[in-house]
Amino acid sequence: MSQRIANTLINTSNGTTTFAGKGGAIPDGIGSFQDEIVIQENFHITEVSVTLNDIIHTWVGDLSVRLRHLESNTVVDLFQRPGLPKFSSSGYCNDLKGNYSFSDRSDCNFEETAATHAVIPSGKYASLQSLSAFSGMSGSGTWQLIIKDSSAGDSGSLGSWNLDFERK
Repeated sequence: MSQRIANTLINTSNGTTTFAGKGGAIPDGIGSFQDEIVIQENFHITEVSVTLNDIIHTWVGDLSVRLRHLESNTVVDLFQRPGLPKFSSSGYCNDLKGNYSFSDRSDCNFEETAATHAVIPSGKYASLQSLSAFSGMSGSGTWQLIIKDSSAGDSGSLGSWNLDFERK
């Protein structure tokens, strides 16, 4: 697990602040990829979005992705083993290869898209659980991205990730 402080701020404009996390290999079938962004600045969150940059994995149904704010123990699932159990006990076999953003502003269903594309198109998607769970909170603290691969046999990696805040 890595921790990045201060230098994670990559952009502030029009009330939006973007922080960057690093990527790495997603362990195949055991453990999880985890990265943390530590934010020292105190601000009021009005909206959150998460972007997974250059994520590659050969079986999306293996994966669960979540965002956690450690200090409040608030957790939001971005997606959780798409296609499980309605498609199969292994979920959808479709691939991730690109950039995927999750926010409450999108009405594009990630699981429905995963069901109909061999390679899930890069784009903006609604998260499985609403990111509004973070609204009204302070942005300061430790933000953790967790990617769990629940089944061995298919591998993947994450290039990097961004955490975007609309703020007051």
